[in-house]
Amino acid sequence: MADIETEITELITRIATRQRQRMTAVDDDFDLGGLTPHQARLVGFIEAGEASGVIARDIADVTGARPASVSALLAGLEAGGWVERHVDPSDFRRKTLHVTPKARALVKRFEAGVRARGRVQLSALTPDEREQLRTLLTKLDKVLTA
Repeated sequence: MADIETEITELITRIATRQRQRMTAVDDDFDLGGLTPHQARLVGFIEAGEASGVIARDIADVTGARPASVSALLAGLEAGGWVERHVDPSDFRRKTLHVTPKARALVKRFEAGVRARGRVQLSALTPDEREQLRTLLTKLDKVLTA
């Protein structure tokens, strides 16, 4: 019989896998306005980092894509009216990425769908058990990020 650490690790892995499967179904069920799921996630990434001044290089770094591929992808999103490039007032050589109002609306609708679909079903637990689970998972998360 496996030790308790192995059993817990396997349980966490199975739960994470099931959650990812549920989240993939959001992509399939949601109207992305003509964008591919990859493009929609990219628009979401830009929207989330907009205040800090996302640039094309940030996308290349996060995705591992070649800068030329990112540039072509951004040109398509720009032509479709999803993103805009603005000259960074603190560095005129940089162009920061910004989402358009239609992209912002898409991100808000998508995030609402993700939250609804992605919520872990905890109805089998009592309120005390939920609190205990949160406490234990928070403690484990802190250990893993240290």
